[in-house]
Amino acid sequence: MSACLELAVPAPRRWLPNPHSEVFGIACGATLAFGAAISFAVARAGLLGGLVTLDLILVRFLVAGIVLFPVLLRAGLWTLGGIGWARGLVLLVTGGPLFALLQTGGYAYAPLAHGAVIAPAAVTIFSTAIAAAFLRERLTRAHIAGAALVITGIVLISAHGLRTEAGGQAWIGDLMFLASSILWAGFTVLVRYWQLNAVRAIAAMSLLSLVVMLPLYGATLGFGRLLAVPLGALALQGLVQGGLQGSIAVVAYSQSIRVLGVSKAVLFPSIVPAISVLIGIPLLGEIPDSVQIGGLILVTIGLLAAVGVTGRGGRRKHVTLYVTKEGHDDA
Repeated sequence: MSACLELAVPAPRRWLPNPHSEVFGIACGATLAFGAAISFAVARAGLLGGLVTLDLILVRFLVAGIVLFPVLLRAGLWTLGGIGWARGLVLLVTGGPLFALLQTGGYAYAPLAHGAVIAPAAVTIFSTAIAAAFLRERLTRAHIAGAALVITGIVLISAHGLRTEAGGQAWIGDLMFLASSILWAGFTVLVRYWQLNAVRAIAAMSLLSLVVMLPLYGATLGFGRLLAVPLGALALQGLVQGGLQGSIAVVAYSQSIRVLGVSKAVLFPSIVPAISVLIGIPLLGEIPDSVQIGGLILVTIGLLAAVGVTGRGGRRKHVTLYVTKEGHDDA
């Protein structure tokens, strides 16, 4: 009798998005966009509160390195989780401290609006061009048109800053933004080309970055400086820069590359300025003007067109979900 009752009760089910579906890739890309926008706002607050660029870079890789270290232990520490030392060093150069230093340090010379335009637009252009040339990714008219709308929207969002904020050394910051974009584009394409496990790749890069940053920070600023910085400020930066941005967002971005391909995934960093504008409304009281609102609309339409969401009804893609029973491994 009890056996019959057991069979009559269906096993609990969990609905999980297919990690190979386009909706999963889009969700991962959105995670990167929101994570980067929040990270930017918190980093700006930290710099205004007395922290310096190396402080932010150190806590970023310190937290990310510690959080992801068990991944390398399980997969093989001496082979960097199967990534290999040669590839790991290349990922270190393209996505590690040098990239972070160029991206963040550029704001010491150029206004924030310059970085908001140059960095994401350059990443989009370089990554798409490299992917088309070396990975043979096919660029459709919808993708090209969507990319153009995204870039146009970014320029509109930051147009006011570009017109009103300029300095004699702004070109130095612009070159730093450009260089950081080239590095990140290389990182993006290499993750796709080598078909790396995203979590292991980020873990290897984070650990190597931490190994580089510890002696660099000690030699330049000295660890005694950390004692003078409020613990709460460092903890917040570590949580956001290392946990959210350095771990979750970057891994999500790599998953987006795996599912959507480089040419579509690189569109998500491009909407970071748009999200930053929206975050600035409640946090900073900065209300976008009509030009910036127009840019937000263009970025949104461009992104939807580029990832295929706005396709014709007959070509609409379906969402695939995995249905798993309790006690079985997820697919």
